[in-house]
Amino acid sequence: MLAQSTHHAQQSTHINSRDTQVTWTRTVRLAGICGILASIAWLLGDILLLGKPMASSDRYPILGAYDGVTGDSLAAMLPASTTRLAWGALLGVLTGPLYLAACWHLYRGLRPARRLLSLPPFLLLATGFVLAPFVHGSFFYWGQAAKAVHDSGSDSPTLTALPGDFATVLFIPYALLLACWLTASLWMTVAILRGATSFPRWMCAATPLVCILIGQLLAKGIPGPAGVPLQGAHLSLANLMFFTLTTITLWNAHRRTAASASATPQDHAGPHP
Repeated sequence: MLAQSTHHAQQSTHINSRDTQVTWTRTVRLAGICGILASIAWLLGDILLLGKPMASSDRYPILGAYDGVTGDSLAAMLPASTTRLAWGALLGVLTGPLYLAACWHLYRGLRPARRLLSLPPFLLLATGFVLAPFVHGSFFYWGQAAKAVHDSGSDSPTLTALPGDFATVLFIPYALLLACWLTASLWMTVAILRGATSFPRWMCAATPLVCILIGQLLAKGIPGPAGVPLQGAHLSLANLMFFTLTTITLWNAHRRTAASASATPQDHAGPHP
């Protein structure tokens, strides 16, 4: 009788542990899918904001006061309608919270490592994604300010400088979020190379930093009209690649973990708290 009770208790514990593992695995997978969906929404937003053929200073004299990234961005936004710019901004702002779920998904993949290696990349990446909706949404006001100055026909230096003032404020959090992502990439690389995470070691070559560089090449490297829609979408392309890879690798990793746990229930310890 005692042996039978012990057997039933062990069986019940195993079932509860397995159910917890299945629920946890599904949550991790869903969080990764959130990152993919957010990246697609932001990619569409970038195309709406910056995916128009660039205008020239002959048509928009205000462009003569700007060059570099600022000039290119304004040249892409000035020909766009207000509705197009609004939807381009809103697609990013409204789906921003999905990226925070995706950051948690990344943390669960790193968490088998000790917190000194797994927690800082999560916090840094999440900080960047908290700042990102402000940056993305601000493109609407930036573009609208430039359109208003052009439509006014004014040659006032104060008005002409207004889009530049918008750009200065916009680029401060933009630089900060990039710094957070790049630091998180280096930290993540160390954690993965130590072999203590759920990621295979080759993922150290697919960090946000590497994906940003690849996204930049894709956005700038596609020639002709085919490359125009993606000319300002390098970060969204990078995030799409990154969260697609993390979702695929963790999906398979947790599938193997669940199978192993079913085969050897006595060794199963459940997910980390």
